[in-house]
Amino acid sequence: MDFEKIRKWLEITNEYKQSDFWTNVLKYKAPEHFFDSEASTFVYDFYQDEEYNFIIVEMPGVYEEELTIRLLSKTQLLIKGTITPVFPAEMEVLRERYYGEIERIIQLPEAAETHLLQIQLLNGLLHISYPRQVETVAFNKGL
Repeated sequence: MDFEKIRKWLEITNEYKQSDFWTNVLKYKAPEHFFDSEASTFVYDFYQDEEYNFIIVEMPGVYEEELTIRLLSKTQLLIKGTITPVFPAEMEVLRERYYGEIERIIQLPEAAETHLLQIQLLNGLLHISYPRQVETVAFNKGL
């Protein structure tokens, strides 16, 4: 047994025991959110009509300049951003909303091209649309 390592470990734990280490950690994130995968992501809806695919993503508190949208492949869309608090932490009495980095990869049911993506961030909703890749079959009247 390495007594020097144990002694070092005890010094470190005593240092944190005397400080407000856990109070400060838990001040920014409740214990139940440490393992909650939904806390650092967002929800979206996907719609289609005959011509377009539509994605509506909830992005409350995300500014356009803190938003990254990129096609990883023709059927994978990466959306990243930062949710910024409205008020400083010193004013906080109770907080249920998540603040910080968010990221999600959306599997697209139909292929997309980067230059065809239309994107708009409006009132906390990210609107993404792109044309459907629907094949049309020519009808031959001569048969």
